[in-house]
Amino acid sequence: MKRAIVLAGGGAKGAYEAGFIKAIHEAKMDYQIVTGTSIGALNACLLAQKDIDVLLHLWESIDEKDVFAGGLPNLAGDLEHMLDQSHLAVSFFKAYVKEKGADISPLKQLIRDLLNEDKLLKSPIDFGLCTVHYPSLKPLYITKEEMPRQHIYDYLLASASCFPLFPIHHFANQSFIDGGYYDNVPIDLAFAMGADEVLVIDMAYPVKHPYYLHRPNIHYTYPPVPLNGFMDFSRDSLDCLMRLGYLQGQKTMQKYVGNRYTFLPFQTSLFETVYQNVLYTERRIREYTSNSSKDHLYQQFLESHFQQPLSKQDYLYVLLDWICELLDRDISYAYHFDMLVDDIIEDFQEYQKSDFSGILNGDLHILEHLHNRGIVGMLLHFLFYPEHDKIGMDRLMSLFDKQYMMALFIKMLYLKKQSLL
Repeated sequence: MKRAIVLAGGGAKGAYEAGFIKAIHEAKMDYQIVTGTSIGALNACLLAQKDIDVLLHLWESIDEKDVFAGGLPNLAGDLEHMLDQSHLAVSFFKAYVKEKGADISPLKQLIRDLLNEDKLLKSPIDFGLCTVHYPSLKPLYITKEEMPRQHIYDYLLASASCFPLFPIHHFANQSFIDGGYYDNVPIDLAFAMGADEVLVIDMAYPVKHPYYLHRPNIHYTYPPVPLNGFMDFSRDSLDCLMRLGYLQGQKTMQKYVGNRYTFLPFQTSLFETVYQNVLYTERRIREYTSNSSKDHLYQQFLESHFQQPLSKQDYLYVLLDWICELLDRDISYAYHFDMLVDDIIEDFQEYQKSDFSGILNGDLHILEHLHNRGIVGMLLHFLFYPEHDKIGMDRLMSLFDKQYMMALFIKMLYLKKQSLL
């Protein structure tokens, strides 16, 4: 059986792929085929060359000066910001007009330095990429065996020629632009090259090829959050992307667990308890609302789980996602469940106090809590002190079903923690 790894295009977001590759390399995953488009083609080439250390070093050290001559001015801001960079903008646009695209001579040199034709052609790992003819826009899938040795470099550059930002790449009486204009995630190419099993590392959600989701022998992965920064080569952004990719790779290798957020593996009786509480809450809401919103809570769980069926464990993972998002936790780190429980209890400590009663008496104190976290906190307070609830929990849970589930889960964490003391 032949396994292929398929790498998407995405400019600076290729750092996410590097982190993912680090995880599967640590797991010693075996593969016989790699395909990619644009920056994914360069990462795939380094995989085929078995230059994992080179690939990781590239993304740990690259910055915009390695891509654009003179750096790339921030052209996404307002006019005032543009004027503040006028000296950069003028030089950029002069080079842009001359080159019919940005001056990417540093990127060309970088690809030239990274490519090792002998190592690539001798490698037992097959390699292919996607690019697009210009101006016909006819796609080209091509493998290393089909590339003339002297033009392997050109095909790599052609696949990454993101016109109009990058120049059209001309060679051998042909012109090419970025393969992403046709197929940014070349799964079809992997199958055409003989793959029986495919690991897809997409960098977009919704994914580029949804018809390949949930298919036998196709493990289609994608980021837990939208990846920004197509041309953001700042160190902070690249490091964050690498961490995100690494965590997603570790979850793919079943070394870590979680949905959007990532956790070191853990066992808890709360998996079953949470699921039963979700079912019970859904029944109570149906009874109170006469079925008018019978599946709203389930739909929120499903949406947070990328519209995929949920296991019992997934309900707990999604609740952790909701609470971590509420508390603005960093999604690019792996958390220890017990330590996170302590932090969550601490963050909602004020709502667990019996004297938190200003919210009930028309006190202006309530105005400080009319936000998502405050709603969860007030519901948590009512769960601890039902005698303070003058509204009715059935009504509250039907109005704030998601927030209610978070509050109930936080109470469960607190009670579970207390039972262990």
